[in-house]
Amino acid sequence: MGRRGHGSLTGRAKISAMADCTYVSQYPALLRHREEMGAAARKRRHRLMVAVPVLAAVALGAFTLSAPFGLFVTAVGAGVVFFLALPSGSSVDAGALAGVEGELAVLETLKQLPDDYMVLNRVKVPDSYLPNGWRELDFIVVGPTGLWIIEVKNTPGYVYVRPDQRHWPLARRAGCGSRPNWNALENPIPQVRAQTDALQRWLLQHSLSIEPRSLICMSHPEVAVEDGMHSPVPVLVRAQLLDHLHSAPTARLPGGLAQTVGRLRRGRVSSL
Repeated sequence: MGRRGHGSLTGRAKISAMADCTYVSQYPALLRHREEMGAAARKRRHRLMVAVPVLAAVALGAFTLSAPFGLFVTAVGAGVVFFLALPSGSSVDAGALAGVEGELAVLETLKQLPDDYMVLNRVKVPDSYLPNGWRELDFIVVGPTGLWIIEVKNTPGYVYVRPDQRHWPLARRAGCGSRPNWNALENPIPQVRAQTDALQRWLLQHSLSIEPRSLICMSHPEVAVEDGMHSPVPVLVRAQLLDHLHSAPTARLPGGLAQTVGRLRRGRVSSL
């Protein structure tokens, strides 16, 4: 991978090439959600195409008998149409879908990196310390500034980063002028450190010695972070992500790193 200057990426229009997303894979939960919602929308349109003309004809017939009866039938028909037009739900868990949406938003941001960066998502790294034998990483980025692990959290609110605490204070407002609703976010730093150790061990098994850099990206559009840059693992909002990756000190990468990391993706699937 070539190296280029690490100026700010604020002017996105200056970038003519995008990151290498050869190893980016799709999100099955999101695909299933879209397929189910699409199928439900088609069924809903079909029901309405049948029901609306029938109900209109019934209402018209009712008006020929009497105006009050016609109004009554029209009101009942409007209620039937309303319920037929309601959207259906999805079998995908809402929490899982929110996490996928957060990762997808980060993916769209990472695609804007220059072409000397490589992006992988949903990476499974072998880890003998876990019962299932592998650990999943949201993103791996390989580029001139190093080998990065990015953990994504799609949580809204005001996050107070406290690296030494098990939970971080999280403030949310229910509405305009309301008092903050205090909650807690589990400290993700131990999770990220475990991911870093797993990837580093796997690379050593393939004769590559490098210490991955890591960061936590709060991807929700309605999130703010306090003291995120004072954490041993930086905690950023999505708007800070590109400049942080691109402006970090240049790293010396071992030969063949990108190709070796690419082996973690068994099959190449086109990105979303």
